[in-house]
Amino acid sequence: MRVPRTNVIDDEFIAEWHPRYDESEHDERMYQSLVKKVQEEVSELRTISRPTFKQIYEWKAARAKRHVQWKKFQMYDAALRRVLRKSDDRKAETLVGLPGLRMPVASTILHFIYPKRFPIVDYRTVETLQHFDCLDKSRSRYFFRDTIAGYRVFQRVMLNIARQRQKWSLRQIDRALFAYHKEELKPKRRA
Repeated sequence: MRVPRTNVIDDEFIAEWHPRYDESEHDERMYQSLVKKVQEEVSELRTISRPTFKQIYEWKAARAKRHVQWKKFQMYDAALRRVLRKSDDRKAETLVGLPGLRMPVASTILHFIYPKRFPIVDYRTVETLQHFDCLDKSRSRYFFRDTIAGYRVFQRVMLNIARQRQKWSLRQIDRALFAYHKEELKPKRRA
């Protein structure tokens, strides 16, 4: 098995690229607010409230929220309560497959509950990791983004980077990868 080259995502890379995230994205205040709100709700309610659940969708995948069965929110609430009792390797399966809930949103929910253990998966971060040979380039980005098995590989790589670069949070690493993709890997539009 090939060992990924996570050493290219070093302190200099993160220090340079994570602040550049704010040049194209303007969601950090909402992100911080959601982290705080989810932590409070999980501590007090042992779940995430419907309004907060909706805010997570607004932040991550506004278009996907139309697939959520809002009138049956109790099924999401029950799954969220189960997530808190499951081991880490069973948490994603508890969420993925519910109406409107695929791996990108499930990883986002898990990240807000466990910000040090679950990175948010996005095609931009996957493609950046593939670009730097941290993830297998022969696999489709959809494998890492849309399957539980692929997410687990992505998660291991991200957690390994976080272990090697302890002064940076998963969020800061994510922001750096995302910003790099937006500026360096995204095809340039013609004027």
